[in-house]
Amino acid sequence: MVRHQLSEHPGLPAGVYHRLAEDPALWIRGNLADNPGIDPPLMRRLATDDDPDVRRRLAHHPAVPLDLLERLAGTARIGPALLPRIAAADPVELTRLAGSSEPRVRMLVARHRDLPASVRDALAADPDAAVANAIAPHPGLTPARLTALLDRFGTKVATGIAANPDAPTALLDRIAGIEPGPVKALRAVAAHPHAGPGALARCLAAPDERTAEAAAGNPALPVEVITALAREPATAEPDR
Repeated sequence: MVRHQLSEHPGLPAGVYHRLAEDPALWIRGNLADNPGIDPPLMRRLATDDDPDVRRRLAHHPAVPLDLLERLAGTARIGPALLPRIAAADPVELTRLAGSSEPRVRMLVARHRDLPASVRDALAADPDAAVANAIAPHPGLTPARLTALLDRFGTKVATGIAANPDAPTALLDRIAGIEPGPVKALRAVAAHPHAGPGALARCLAAPDERTAEAAAGNPALPVEVITALAREPATAEPDR
């Protein structure tokens, strides 16, 4: 427990952290990977740790060097979150990373929601489906680019496109009509402010309860549909 607390302390001498990096306890090394006080040499040491959770936690460190983050992208299961170092990257860094030959690095950049237009559009043309799905929700993508994404990758990017605030009604109609369609994509359509009556009708009829509830609460739902729903015993408020 003493070593555990030391590994979380942000103001210790570098030598102490390096000694703790030799600790056999995984949670000690994992704490070090999160610690804002560790230096780049120790980060490089932890990047080769045998434990995948240590490497994953290091990838989320705000000060991890970008070249090291590129290596970690290929060896750690980072998850869907935007990494702090990617969020803080400048346009030059983002442009370089978006040109990486490693799709998992490009995917990290694609999760950023304030990319330069040139980087955003280049990632929208990426040949990798995972990169395309990560960039699909990015604001500013034109209807033509979103349509091209759906044409190229189909259900693999449907959820990302449906989460895009600029997705047009016609494209949401297409996604809602996919059979069988991804449940998460239909949920996103159900909550989208651009969803049209046809798409919302399909969402209301979906077997997934969360999708139907989202569609029922969508402000774009036609008044006559709301009236009909209110008359149905199954959806009406029960007597108190």
